[in-house]
Amino acid sequence: MTNLSEHAGALPAASQATILVVDDDPAMRTILSFSLKAFGYLVLIAGDGDEALEITRAHPEIRLVMLDVVMSGLSGKPLAEQLKANLPRSSILFCSGHPATAMSRHDIDLRFEHFLQKPCRPPELKSKLEEMLQPGRQSHSAAI
Repeated sequence: MTNLSEHAGALPAASQATILVVDDDPAMRTILSFSLKAFGYLVLIAGDGDEALEITRAHPEIRLVMLDVVMSGLSGKPLAEQLKANLPRSSILFCSGHPATAMSRHDIDLRFEHFLQKPCRPPELKSKLEEMLQPGRQSHSAAI
């Protein structure tokens, strides 16, 4: 197992962001939450689409949503569209244990969307988050 403390690195206060993790797998929510907190982010978690929508209505400060593509109930692209309506300036990071090549079956076009394959190593996760949360960076959800 990788030691997260060697990858955490302190984020400057100005870069601290709130991230919502939406995943129906409790173990994955725990792992992602632990990693994100180690990187210095504020973390909110939701176990399904309805809970995610409720959280986004109450927390407009959310800058990024890590969204599991395949969950029971509301998920994937339809959920992302509703989340973006609540958080128009946030970014969506689609995540899945399914291969990237299978995302088109879920209406996720990787030419326009950010995607992270699960499981991922902490350095890969941190790099992707830093890329997406750069100051002045526009939301990368043009297709939503």
